[in-house]
Amino acid sequence: MSFPLQAMPTIHNGLDALWHHHYQKAEQVFQTLSEQGNAHAMYWLGNTYQLEGGMKRLDAGEIFLKAANMGDPWAMYRLYTKNPYSLCTVWPCSSKWDSKAAAIWERQSKQGNGKATFALVLRKERTFWYNVTKWLPGMGQEKLNKIALKAFHQGYLGAAVYLFNHDNTDNTKYLTQAAKSNFIPAYNRLAIYYKNKGIVKLMNKFEKMAVQSGDKSFIRFLFFAYMQGVVGYNKDFEKAYYYGKITSLYGDDISDFFKGFNLSSKLTKDKQIILTQKAKEFVRSHPPYHYYDEFSFPFDVMKFK
Repeated sequence: MSFPLQAMPTIHNGLDALWHHHYQKAEQVFQTLSEQGNAHAMYWLGNTYQLEGGMKRLDAGEIFLKAANMGDPWAMYRLYTKNPYSLCTVWPCSSKWDSKAAAIWERQSKQGNGKATFALVLRKERTFWYNVTKWLPGMGQEKLNKIALKAFHQGYLGAAVYLFNHDNTDNTKYLTQAAKSNFIPAYNRLAIYYKNKGIVKLMNKFEKMAVQSGDKSFIRFLFFAYMQGVVGYNKDFEKAYYYGKITSLYGDDISDFFKGFNLSSKLTKDKQIILTQKAKEFVRSHPPYHYYDEFSFPFDVMKFK
């Protein structure tokens, strides 16, 4: 895949492809940028290999090593021996990478890099001192919340999810700001939050935004919620069937759940045909979306769903 100079792709082009499950396109973009010497693109090429699976998942370690040697702190941390989300039994991991990555994040944070600042939050969370002082006023968690807020103001919108989970003083303020900035993972969080609060107007608003974005995990959640009647959702077999069909068309095998709840028997054949056609029309214009960033990959270290 070649690009004219004026049309050279950016990392965001690769991430957008990755978010919409266009793995081969993402790989091509990251490969092109890596060949230009972009260490962070090399890091994302390794992540793409993991998502594609098979032997590529094993080969990702060598790609991370190249990115780490090129100076990417995220790749360094993926090769840190105590990182529970790495395959250090088959990847070239080393204990040296943790301090090297931290030094780069410290420098980047001072330069205003919100993701680097947030990386320091998660690093501090692992310390013994944090766990000892976690719930003390003005200590532990409160200190980390302040750093996370700094990361948010430096431009890392994902910090809003962390603040939503950990800062009970005003936990929707920053999530709402992130949603206004089109941070898609904020939509489903707000939809469920307002659903539980019984604020129907706002629940409908954010639920619609999440669904229209093609948020794969949220649509799958709606399938289960309407099928079982959980977390404030009343059983609605038509909605369950519709969201289940979308989930299936997005590539998730949920046939056992259809059978287990005997969902098809709950609706007439004509209704099933109508809902299936409606789901197909939705999928044609709304490709699946799943958010990945440096903190959610590969096993949802940060829960953006």
